[in-house]
Amino acid sequence: MAKIEPKLVDTKKIAKGTGGGIAIDVDIDSVRKELALIWAGHLAVGLIGKMCLYTIAGQEPWRSQNEGLCFWFGPTEIDKAIGHLKEYYNGGALPNTPLLLNPIVHEVNDETGIGKPLGSGIIWGTAFALGIYRLEPDSVDRINDMGVFHSPFGRVDNMKAGIKVLAFSNKIMPALDDGRSLETNKAFYDVVNLDAPLYYSYYLLSGVKYLSLHGLFHHPHIDKMVVPPKGENLLEFVKSKQIDPQKILDARYCWDSYDRIHSLYKKWGTDTKNVAHNNRFFNLCARDVFLFDATGPMRKGAEDSFEFLVPGFLPRGAISILAASGGCGKSSIAHELCIYAATDYKAHEPRPFWLGQPVNVDVAADGVCVYFAGEDGPAIINARAELFDPEGRAQRLQFHRANFGSEEVSFAEFITKRLMKMPNIPLVVVDPARKYLAGSEEDSETVNEFFFALEELAMSKNCAVVVVHHLKKGARPQSVPEVLDELRGSQVFIDRARVVMGMFRQGKNTIVGLAKNNIPPNLGMVMEERLFVRNPKTLKLMWVPGEDGVRRDTLTQDELDRIEYESFMQQVERAKSGGLIDADDEAEYIPPSQRKDD
Repeated sequence: MAKIEPKLVDTKKIAKGTGGGIAIDVDIDSVRKELALIWAGHLAVGLIGKMCLYTIAGQEPWRSQNEGLCFWFGPTEIDKAIGHLKEYYNGGALPNTPLLLNPIVHEVNDETGIGKPLGSGIIWGTAFALGIYRLEPDSVDRINDMGVFHSPFGRVDNMKAGIKVLAFSNKIMPALDDGRSLETNKAFYDVVNLDAPLYYSYYLLSGVKYLSLHGLFHHPHIDKMVVPPKGENLLEFVKSKQIDPQKILDARYCWDSYDRIHSLYKKWGTDTKNVAHNNRFFNLCARDVFLFDATGPMRKGAEDSFEFLVPGFLPRGAISILAASGGCGKSSIAHELCIYAATDYKAHEPRPFWLGQPVNVDVAADGVCVYFAGEDGPAIINARAELFDPEGRAQRLQFHRANFGSEEVSFAEFITKRLMKMPNIPLVVVDPARKYLAGSEEDSETVNEFFFALEELAMSKNCAVVVVHHLKKGARPQSVPEVLDELRGSQVFIDRARVVMGMFRQGKNTIVGLAKNNIPPNLGMVMEERLFVRNPKTLKLMWVPGEDGVRRDTLTQDELDRIEYESFMQQVERAKSGGLIDADDEAEYIPPSQRKDD
């Protein structure tokens, strides 16, 4: 069988044509692109035959002047199909006959004009919001999880009058008995959860207005849903976007199993194997969502993934404190981090390191970094910038002093009124804290107000916030944990920060580590103290290589494993002597390295 590949015809042709001398309002550019995409979806799974444009026999749910029409066309006859569409649309004037598409590929008998359904390489969905109802964000959220193309339908001035879905299948989908729909049509409709059962099985072409029993529906242009990259082979594009149709059926099964409660569906997803297990706990909580959310382990959702600006040191969406005595270089390394986060790097360009850890510059690529420099003026800031950024590449770095120009606002008000307006803020540095407090750093209420504003910013923008803070006068810590005891001001500084990084000098070395860390170690937090030497020409801290660059005051993992084993065996012997377990029983100890994650 000859290989046929659909091609996009010149899309710059006039979108309006004529039918019987009457000007029509059909977006020919959109229709041509869409039919080519659909044929590519069929051909990608080996389907060749004919689709048809048609009208129903009757007036419900689709109004038409000419009932029962059927025009067959193959992948090389797209322009012929468009000609029929133009002819019968009648300029959109009433009465009109907008042709629906039957996307199922058929084998057509040329003599009788009767088609035998072969199947479909595309999956589609139509869900309308009737009357005063509109498409809800939760409906779109559930469709997003499926990896399909989608976009809203419009009706008069309601541009959220439903949703159109298109996907490319990785296998041939069999047609239902009507010869024009698939099982997945109903699945899409159910997951979207709108009440318009008359319409879910039909395919509406973009760029054509369809008069129905409930109004005039339209989807403006196929480009609102699918735009293949310029220059890419259409068939290859479709193959790269294919999905397993079982994914849509599984989504419908889980949606129904969880009583169509969006929070449960988002929490548990579309894993059909765990439905019974999940529902057991939901039933034990009287099928109350609030009670269930407070029961058992926290489920990890898409929005709950933990991210770092600097893995092991600086989390996003939280406040970290960088604490040290004067002269340790804390302002220098804070400024250095700002420059790294505010620089655009090329695809194959090496990523920068900060305190020995790679900076996640990808999460910072689309935002403005903010540096509150409360002590250093332009002369010092510019001098450091010439050392850290001699080519001036950090174009996304914004500086603020302590007085905020001519505005008579507090630090918290400045964050609320100004910073919150920016869409993306990957990093905020406040250097030092005392310059931006509304009162004494010893006053817990003042410090709490300061942290509250920063926490709101960190969580709403998912940005890393670094607060530079001083130690007490004369403080000389000998280890990173001692930094906490020497931190200046209220205990709130320690309590409200998720991470406290400590720095201190020891001879020629600068030592840096985590004095406080409320993040689980399995997320890769840096647990040791690191030794650095400063390059006086560049002001950069260089991590001493090898074992010389690490100070450990804690037990090694092997030592901890041995202690755990000995403790386990001791508890077993106590249980046997107390008669809690049979003396002949052998308790199995599983080494940590062999345990499975929950």
